[in-house]
Amino acid sequence: MARTTNIYCKICGSKSVVTRTERMTSDYSRLYCSCRNPDCRHKFVMNLEFSHSTSTSQLTKDQLFSYLIKNLSVNDKKDLKKLLDE
Repeated sequence: MARTTNIYCKICGSKSVVTRTERMTSDYSRLYCSCRNPDCRHKFVMNLEFSHSTSTSQLTKDQLFSYLIKNLSVNDKKDLKKLLDE
């Protein structure tokens, strides 16, 4: 079952909300947060980073290739085709 992560204000300890996510890389994001305590209103940035897998993906090789190719840009697909044609 999926869980959500609670983020707490470092200043007052109240729950905070993520107001914006800036994805820096596929493994790293900056979370812009705001404290929900109206007396505090602290705004801060937290870093979210992928660490490691605890079990392997259920995607098969073909599904993985299909997924990766679908997400390539048109230019990257052309470059891949050139490599495969060599």
